Amino acid sequence: MAGKNVSDTKNVKLGVCQVFYKGEDLGYTQGGVQVTVATQTHKVNIDQFGKSTVNEYIMSRDVSVKVPMAETTLPNLVATMPGATLVGTGAEARAIVTSGIGVDLLSIAGELRLHPIGKADDDYSDDFVVPLAATAGGMDFAYDVEKERIFDVTFTGYPDAVTKMLFGIGGTPVLAKQATVPAK
Repeated sequence: MAGKNVSDTKNVKLGVCQVFYKGEDLGYTQGGVQVTVATQTHKVNIDQFGKSTVNEYIMSRDVSVKVPMAETTLPNLVATMPGATLVGTGAEARAIVTSGIGVDLLSIAGELRLHPIGKADDDYSDDFVVPLAATAGGMDFAYDVEKERIFDVTFTGYPDAVTKMLFGIGGTPVLAKQATVPAK
């Protein structure tokens, strides 16, 4: 029968991914990268059908990606904390973090790409790409003798104003390059 999907165990995928933000590898993760896509709908009800739903409309779709960063370096902190800057070099380097009040996250959004490590670097067939992603910079970590210090960073995806693209899976890196950040 033409067009029918054929079950194949090769379609069952596991494994971890590399995380790239604005083209930079954020390094090792611990605990698994979590992608969440949430869709809100409006159910239409009319008197003549009681409480039965007669139609339904998508009202919004959101994507977020939680990245538990194990490489808690100053450059990674600055890359994922809006309003942060790296000052000094070597042993004198430090991250200065401002309150960030009023930072327009869409204006600083960039590509977030998850690349399965089981794929060759130039094989984008299973990459998950959010062309316009940013993080508000919240983090929660502990100094604990028996645990690694982890930066849990949550990225939010924003739809492209022109194409309406929120995220894409597979394809080539050109997919993400289609996003347009609105001019200020």
